Amino acid sequence: MIFKKYEFTDEQWATIRPTLYSEDAEGNETLIPELNSIVEIGFICKAWSGGEEPECTDLSTMYSVDMLLNDEVESLEDYEVYPDPVGVHTFAGDDSLYLKAYCEMFPESVFCLIPESDEDLAE
Repeated sequence: MIFKKYEFTDEQWATIRPTLYSEDAEGNETLIPELNSIVEIGFICKAWSGGEEPECTDLSTMYSVDMLLNDEVESLEDYEVYPDPVGVHTFAGDDSLYLKAYCEMFPESVFCLIPESDEDLAE
């Protein structure tokens, strides 16, 4: 399985979403074979105001979608994003799937460095 995160404008998602499904003779939609699951996250809040009832002060203009893929989908490559793997949505709580894709893109990231000893963990 491959876990990728994507961002689209409203117009891009409206155009791309239908290409990710096939329809049978009865009109039932199923994901194309390259895809296992799609989770439409929506517009992510990037900053919150403090207070008793926090309010979003920086709402992304991009529509976020997470996909679990069986195979790469070339038409989606331009929309891939790689937020830091902290507090992000995962499939079935398996953080390693996204971390694998993230570390393939950013192998020198602190999130991808394996400590050589327990002392390295304390630093």
